[in-house]
Amino acid sequence: MGFKRLLAFTLACVVTTAPRAEVIDTGTILERTIAAHEQCLAWQWLGLCLWSKCDMLGCEVKTSAKVRHYRPDLLALVYRSLDDIPWREARSFIDHANPTTILPSSVALGGGHIASAATQTRNGDLRFFEASVFGHPLTDLPLSADKLFCQAQTRAAKPYYLSSLDAVAWRFWSLDAVQEASVEPGMREIGASQFQSWGAVYPRTGFVVQQSPPKAAAMVAQRACDIVVNPRRDHIAANLETPAPYTTVPNKLDERDPSTGLWQMISPLVDSACELFGSADAAWDAGRMDQSQAFIWNLWRPYECCEKLSDVYLGAVHF
Repeated sequence: MGFKRLLAFTLACVVTTAPRAEVIDTGTILERTIAAHEQCLAWQWLGLCLWSKCDMLGCEVKTSAKVRHYRPDLLALVYRSLDDIPWREARSFIDHANPTTILPSSVALGGGHIASAATQTRNGDLRFFEASVFGHPLTDLPLSADKLFCQAQTRAAKPYYLSSLDAVAWRFWSLDAVQEASVEPGMREIGASQFQSWGAVYPRTGFVVQQSPPKAAAMVAQRACDIVVNPRRDHIAANLETPAPYTTVPNKLDERDPSTGLWQMISPLVDSACELFGSADAAWDAGRMDQSQAFIWNLWRPYECCEKLSDVYLGAVHF
């Protein structure tokens, strides 16, 4: 067998054994999320909250547990086109939210691939992805020990960001272009260091220059959730809910700070632990891509809270 035939045969084997495109339902999302709770939850009993509770006979001090833990707050979907949306129940909703009637004729929804050989030559590994961010479905499930868990700041399956509704800003730099993080090299870089960087969070668009599709998609997920979590509003996004009383949750998402959020991929690869993007670089993208190049991540965010026992809060005692 000649070299060319051997090469063709090898490539054919690689193509035919590539994972098929995965579309998962809500039940699968819940199952894969719960499977990682031992590694991602990080539940801690921090101390006691003190409350004054009064009645006709007088007042007494009541105590409730003060706890800290991560919870799956947001679900980030990253995909090349509306046909590739990997969450089955979200497909019809996102499709109906497609604002093609208000977009210029030259702006098309979807992409996710290098447009042409000429574009690849000029811009390197330029890729484009759509993104959607929803409240995680697990936030609506009752817990048997709910007094030991904090109430989520998100609502289950609520859309907080759809790049199809933010189509112009998601394709063009908009106000992000004048932010310091867009023009200052090394700011808001995803990776363990500037010398091991996947790329920058800013400008927060769907275009990224990255050789690896899974790493490019991770950058897009970070950008989309950054739009939702961080207070600055340069894009069209829904506000997060007001935290429950006596509940603390970070009001920012920092790509290098685990105390603001951690990621768990649940499709196409299922991670059993949470991580910062870029913290493990070598061979990270192995097995993380299927034929559709569509991805789903859970964003686990840290909460601290006390169960409210009365309207008079006296303070907290930490262990």
